[in-house]
Amino acid sequence: MRFRDFVEVKDHYLSVLKGGNPIVCVLRYAPNGDRVKDGKNYGKVDHSEAGKYLSEFYRDGLHYIPLEIVDRHYDAMKMLREVCERDECVKRVADFFKLEKMGVTGSRLVGLAKDDSDVDFVLYDECFDIGREMIRRGIERGILDEPDFEEVYRKRKVSLPYEVFEVHERRKFNKAVLNGVRFDILYVGGDVRLVRGKRVGKLTVRGRVVEAKPFDYPAVYRLNDCEILCYTHTFVGQAFVGEFVEARGVLEVLNGNRILIVGSRRDVEDEYVVSLTLLEREGIWYDFERLK
Repeated sequence: MRFRDFVEVKDHYLSVLKGGNPIVCVLRYAPNGDRVKDGKNYGKVDHSEAGKYLSEFYRDGLHYIPLEIVDRHYDAMKMLREVCERDECVKRVADFFKLEKMGVTGSRLVGLAKDDSDVDFVLYDECFDIGREMIRRGIERGILDEPDFEEVYRKRKVSLPYEVFEVHERRKFNKAVLNGVRFDILYVGGDVRLVRGKRVGKLTVRGRVVEAKPFDYPAVYRLNDCEILCYTHTFVGQAFVGEFVEARGVLEVLNGNRILIVGSRRDVEDEYVVSLTLLEREGIWYDFERLK
């Protein structure tokens, strides 16, 4: 069982963070709502409400599900062909990439998509970088369209100025539109890192990125005196090695090391990571400074 697979437990659908026993999960869909499957209604669950469901398995914002109570495992890679047979939108994206190690996750995987749901595509290991390059070339050649960045901005509820958000998004090449189908590509590689240190409080840091895993979960941006971990998709791919960044989040200390957690909540509020190098190069440094 891998990151971004799903499990079904008592009519609840959970996204897998870490396999094992118990499985570490995030609850995504629960009974009652505007989505229909097999004659039953389901709704998307907000992070703040997740503890109301399967509460006996919930702690610290996550669900820990014993293997023995799992009703069904949805394997993002192995089920891709099956999903393509019933979902034309997924098939369209899969036919564009035609990569060996790929899958589909989210509502499309478990059969709870709405008509306007995005396709959340999973690319494993080295296929992710290949996929990003295919998106870049596809946009350049007019095969793909850029996403509606204003719509993404509204959906993400980011506190940054729109111009600052957009300039970061345009260079990520992890989302696009193919013949009207909006899709994202998500990276799955090594183990997911879950950190539990001593919480100190909110902090803003600046520094040069000396090591980065920008599309991992969490995204990692290591400075000389601090490690930044991003647990929100909003700030994956936000900065690269050699760039100077500013980040705001919750500082935790673990084994004497300073770790800044960005995305301590699904609603990121005043937490962010920005590349100061990028802002200066694009001439919008003052748009960001004006925010503060």
